[in-house]
Formats: sequence, C-alpha cells, structure tokens
Amino acid sequence: MKTRLTLDSIEIKRPSEFKIERYNITKAERLANGMMAMDLVAKKRKFFCTWGAISAVELNKLLDIIWDTDSVFFTLTYVESNTVKTATVYTGAIPTTLHRTDNVNWIWKDVNINFIEQ
Repeated sequence: MKTRLTLDSIEIKRPSEFKIERYNITKAERLANGMMAMDLVAKKRKFFCTWGAISAVELNKLLDIIWDTDSVFFTLTYVESNTVKTATVYTGAIPTTLHRTDNVNWIWKDVNINFIEQ
C-alpha cells in the first residue's frame, strides 16, 4: 500500500521522516494512604513530520491548509502497517529554514510540523 498523507482530503508531500508518539492522558491523585489512584481519560497520538527539503510550492500547499485558514482542527489520514487511519489534529509551531532561492524557486529545509490529536 502506498504511504501517503492527506490533510482534509488533500494529499501532501510525503515527509522524509514520519514519527508517531502514543500517550495516555490520565487524571491522577494520591490517596490518604499514599497510594496513587489514576483514571485513564484518553489515548492520544502526536505525529511528527519532517521534510529535509521542500519546495515553496509544496510548503505553501501545507500552509494553505493549516495556517492560512480560520480552521483549527484538521483530518489527518495516513497509512500505518498497511492500514489507513485517521485522526483529528491541530498543529504546533511550524519552524522553517530557508535553504536557497534564485528569487523564483525557493527551497526550504528542516521543516517540522507536529500534528497533535484533538
């Protein structure tokens, strides 16, 4: 199965690195006897996407979806172990470093976007 990512059904450039972090959200407290009591509130994922180099056209496509909009949440669709999965996500910071330009073609490097599950 072809590895591909979409944001709100728009296919985006495949990142050079795609990492998933899974974590539990819990509510915890100490009881009078010192024991820990904990309730599982939710299981969430964080998706780390890194593009070693990306053209301005591809970067702008991403930014049009996640930055140049009033929407806060997006649907991320991805393939994991040959299974198509989705998550409703929002983004953190979007650092970019200009690699080179000839004033027509811009290339950005070390672009990192984290998608955090709602």
